[in-house]
Amino acid sequence: MIENFQRPSKEFDLGGVVPWGRRFDEYELFFALDDVPPGVAILDAGGGPASFAVEAAARGFEVTAADPIYALDGETIRQRFEETAVAMRAGMRAAAYRFKWNFYGSEERVHRRRRDALEMFLPDYERRRSRRYVPASLPALPFGDGAFDLALSSHFLFLYGDDLDGAFHIAAMRELMRVAREVRVFPLINLDGRPSSHLPVVIRDLEKDGFEPELVPVPFEFQIGATRMLRVRRPAGSG
Repeated sequence: MIENFQRPSKEFDLGGVVPWGRRFDEYELFFALDDVPPGVAILDAGGGPASFAVEAAARGFEVTAADPIYALDGETIRQRFEETAVAMRAGMRAAAYRFKWNFYGSEERVHRRRRDALEMFLPDYERRRSRRYVPASLPALPFGDGAFDLALSSHFLFLYGDDLDGAFHIAAMRELMRVAREVRVFPLINLDGRPSSHLPVVIRDLEKDGFEPELVPVPFEFQIGATRMLRVRRPAGSG
């Protein structure tokens, strides 16, 4: 139990899901990717302006990113990022007590990393927009059944639990399991630092559908208490 997370907190006034991309080395830690060999087909669901796809490609991974923001041009995405940065930085400063700063060091360095991700993402987005970046949103993805070996959801599902209800989470996880043989989701707590109330319901639903969900420790903690990912697999021998 994480007792200091019991009181409500509204330091992050973001007005919904916002573009705030991350780097490959962060994804490695979020999702414990050390067991994923190059060459596997990966879906970054809700990737936003992350540099994961372009950095992963340089390491031999086949990554497709899907996000509704990819319907926008690069300059508009940059403008959205700048608007997000103001609110996100204010939130991190107000809620500094709810984070462990050993990986990033400071709010300023978090912002610098997000900006670095954006600057790597945008040129690749302009060059490979029609191939690597697909304008699509959960819970309906334009991919065939089993199109990917692994689907990742970073800082979207469960994090925005106040904006996305339980039914959305169930539908989204079912869709991710339709298009991928394995799904990994991080983090599993809300923006206000509380464990997601949707997680137990989602796990029960996945088990009912015959999938194998498990909570797996990861070598990363920024939001205090966010130390596990949800990993969901199909039973051995299933399609």
